[in-house]
Amino acid sequence: MADEQSPANEQQLHDESHCDVVMVRVGIDVGNTAIKVVTEFSATDETVQRNKTRGPQLRSISLRDPEWITKCVEHLQTLAEQVAACESRDCESVCYDVRVASVNRGSAEPLVVALDEAFFQCIRVRFVTHEDVSMPIDVNFPERVGIDRLLGAEAAFRRHTAPLIVVDAGTTVTVDFVSAEGVFRGGAILPGLEMQTAALAAGTDALPKLDWASHRCREMPEGPGRDTVAAMRLGVLASVAGAVERLLRIYGGAATLVVTGGDAGCLVDALPAECDAVEEPHLVAQALLDLMLHD
Repeated sequence: MADEQSPANEQQLHDESHCDVVMVRVGIDVGNTAIKVVTEFSATDETVQRNKTRGPQLRSISLRDPEWITKCVEHLQTLAEQVAACESRDCESVCYDVRVASVNRGSAEPLVVALDEAFFQCIRVRFVTHEDVSMPIDVNFPERVGIDRLLGAEAAFRRHTAPLIVVDAGTTVTVDFVSAEGVFRGGAILPGLEMQTAALAAGTDALPKLDWASHRCREMPEGPGRDTVAAMRLGVLASVAGAVERLLRIYGGAATLVVTGGDAGCLVDALPAECDAVEEPHLVAQALLDLMLHD
């Protein structure tokens, strides 16, 4: 489990300078409807460094898939096969350094158990908390802020000019403010696109459940909806986009607007052009990679 290593595992992970080891750095963002797995590699052997797969790789796996844990494990096993370009002499040739950011402990904990079982010979797993975030957090209870919000804010601050308004459009939509000095000041939380349409479908007899994964979600209606689905899409998109516009004014207006999350594309297209929104769909996964690369 996270933060618990056997002496043998700890020795293996810390002795990589004495053998040919490819260290696979893995960041796993566990959300409410999907996980995102981002990986980066380092190597102590020059041949591996020269021949290894380069750059970060990202894989998204839906939690609705009953085999999602198996697919995550298989994904990491496939990566190991790709990067193990040298023969092992004194220890395992591939080891894993895994950081997990989760707003869904019910899914994260069995995943960590599965990873420990699959890669027990050479793996280190731990959960990321607010204490891992270097950005000052100016709210009443920092430990209660969703780690996805904090990581997204920090990744946005590393990449864009502050002050910032960071919108994470997923199961919920969070709209957070980062000051010009790089301080996380808190924000707002509202229901996401799918949550709103699911509530409409569950609370009525005739309204359908919409598929926001469809490419059509990026088609913002230009006038009144001419059928039920169009009317629902327009109403939900307008409610979220309108909330973001209102919060922009409440937060002070003059800030870089960065939008991330699974529904980032839908929301960016629904916002007026003058908002000048920047779409960064994988900020949390990138933040996890930043953490590992700066350790």
